[in-house]
Amino acid sequence: MIQIDKEKLRTYLSSVFGSEITIKTIEKMGEGFHGLGFLIDTTNRKGEEKRYVLKMLHDKGFGHEYPGDRANVFIRAFMDYNLLPRHVKAINVGSIQEDGKPLSIEKPKDFFIVMEEGKGKDYWNDLDKIRDEGVLKDEDRKRVTSLGKYLADIHSNDYDGDNRKHLYRRVVRDFVGHGELTMGVIDTFPDKLGFVTRKELVEIVKKTVEWWDRIKDKDKRLCVIHGDFYPGNIWFDNDELVLLDRSRFRYGEPADDTTSLVMNFINYSVMSFGEFTNPFKELLELFYTEYFKRRNDPEMFKASPLFLAFRALVCIHPVFYSQEWMRKHGFKRERIESVNESKKKIINFMRNVLDEDEFKINKINSYLKD
Repeated sequence: MIQIDKEKLRTYLSSVFGSEITIKTIEKMGEGFHGLGFLIDTTNRKGEEKRYVLKMLHDKGFGHEYPGDRANVFIRAFMDYNLLPRHVKAINVGSIQEDGKPLSIEKPKDFFIVMEEGKGKDYWNDLDKIRDEGVLKDEDRKRVTSLGKYLADIHSNDYDGDNRKHLYRRVVRDFVGHGELTMGVIDTFPDKLGFVTRKELVEIVKKTVEWWDRIKDKDKRLCVIHGDFYPGNIWFDNDELVLLDRSRFRYGEPADDTTSLVMNFINYSVMSFGEFTNPFKELLELFYTEYFKRRNDPEMFKASPLFLAFRALVCIHPVFYSQEWMRKHGFKRERIESVNESKKKIINFMRNVLDEDEFKINKINSYLKD
């Protein structure tokens, strides 16, 4: 049960109101599906009595599993409550620190994060070089096996908390409906595209809903993940791996990370050569070989189609992977001019892999066919 430190809360309220506050009582008001509330009975230096409500959220279900989720709910409440006529007024929003101290975030308008500078070059540089040279060199093999090792190592940290079922269902559900994932990405597409129709995209979403129902109870698979393990977030400073922009989930489906990388191998091969072939075929095989050597996961390919479909949607995005983007990365002119044909093959891949019971590496080229 959540405990409220009376003295620390008094110090916090005194800071918020700019004068000393005395707390007479703290009473639990009630508890519902989402959270619970406390009634705080106070007196100020003038002897005036005032009662306030402190509300907190449970960490199980409803998209509230992580502290950041709960922060999002209360920050929105603080910024929105007082805009609505006759709504109870929000006084402040804050966080409970590890030592139990309440901390105000004042009056936020927007938010930011400050990070260290990443050193090195992103993995796109490697893929460009591999495409141009047409073969893998020892450095390429070393780097891709290091990626397989890294993911296998972090994925070995299973999650076994009592909200594991809620967290895993959320991961699978979000991959269908979250604003940064399948439906959200589709909503950022222009209305008219030369390589896919709206009807085709809707049919793909329908298939992802079926996959949501198929795998949502595989919560024993929940583990530590990166969440956006694609070449732009993978950097090498000489031989040292540097990662950027861990996203969305602290714990998730390991196929999220593996497919994020291998779908880009598939897409790069299709954009470069019109099919899935070496050297990218060898790159994909080396990655999976190293991964499975270090981590046993017999269900990896059974969970992969949903996540491959999302990564494929990103690969066909007309803004993310545009002709301008291809020129920047040194693709040949004829490949740039036929980008719509490449994207059509990736659409085929999505549709076909979602019709499978599991992802089969030896069928990648057949997935690319209409």
